[in-house]
Amino acid sequence: MEKFDSFGKNVFGNYNRECIIRGTSEIIITENGRPILYKVSDNSKFMTSNIFAARIKEYVPQLHSYFLDIGDGEKRALLPENEKQNSDSKNKSNDFCLVQVTSAPRDKKGAQVTTKIRLTGNYVVLLPCESSEKQQKVNISGKIRDASARERLFMLGESILEDTDLPKYSFILRTDSENATAKEIVCEYSELCKLWESVLEKFNSFVSNTRVGEVYGRNPVFAEILRYPLSSYSKICVDTTEMLDKIKEEIPEFLPKLEFVPKRIFAAKSVDNLKNVLMGRKVFLKSGADIVVEKTEALTVIDVNSSKSKLPAHEVNIEAAFEIMRQLRLRDIGGIVICDFIGPEDEKNKLALVEFMRELALVDPNKPEIVGITKLGLVEITRKRN
Repeated sequence: MEKFDSFGKNVFGNYNRECIIRGTSEIIITENGRPILYKVSDNSKFMTSNIFAARIKEYVPQLHSYFLDIGDGEKRALLPENEKQNSDSKNKSNDFCLVQVTSAPRDKKGAQVTTKIRLTGNYVVLLPCESSEKQQKVNISGKIRDASARERLFMLGESILEDTDLPKYSFILRTDSENATAKEIVCEYSELCKLWESVLEKFNSFVSNTRVGEVYGRNPVFAEILRYPLSSYSKICVDTTEMLDKIKEEIPEFLPKLEFVPKRIFAAKSVDNLKNVLMGRKVFLKSGADIVVEKTEALTVIDVNSSKSKLPAHEVNIEAAFEIMRQLRLRDIGGIVICDFIGPEDEKNKLALVEFMRELALVDPNKPEIVGITKLGLVEITRKRN
């Protein structure tokens, strides 16, 4: 496994992550100068994480799901039964419920939603719907490995739940909480509790007026930024004073990292050809090999070709694996992914390749699962879409 260092291992834990924002809706995130996310927001209120007052239209036993009206015209949102907080109880048609979008509408399909609301801050994720009256839980991000840090944060979390001046909800302490002060964490927890109270107040107002619609939404650009820990960014680059002011107001922690690039920001950051790259099927690798990305209705197939590369098959596969995991994030590829690597390879190299891809998957917020290798030697991956 010597090539781990050449193609991947030296990158783990050493990302130079930058965020580049053009205008108020176009965003590129790079790692070590290479794009890993590109999004253009249409400012739709039905984006992921937004919260709605919804009305149940019908329950479909075959799908084990509810269809809801959230105000998206003819499109009905889908609430799977296992995403319903009290899955044992049945709701009736025209009942109201509070839901959060987990998957935005696509083509003719409506949004997918959950009643397990999460409010995400820089250090804390509030879980107001997962808190019973008698039991609230403190959860620590699995990315915080240091035992003493986990113990310190757990004790802080317990003290928050014991504070008589604060509401009691379950919550998760995010990766960035490891380097935050107790005051910053407590302050953010308090602000998220206030936000939840305002969400409930607005929801009750909608129900009183028998209305459906959005009760809380966040700027889509900020939602993309917060997919990664704030501490992982070296720079946040913007080209408009409007976005500069919005970031200063909503994410003041970014102030020391803000950079104003008023002209041709994508060209200045060497990412101006990204759109053309994303339109292409073929991605060329440094060694001379390439990968071909083919999307179908059912799944995505990625083929690895040695092409002009003079490296051994195993080394090409390692290089290709690194690029495949980047392309999944960059193109927002979700669902089932089948990868056809160069073969045949011995069993040891195959297992090492799968393990390498599982390590690469750890930096993807969408938590792809590297299922394993089929009898035909294909690597299977499943990944959630944004």
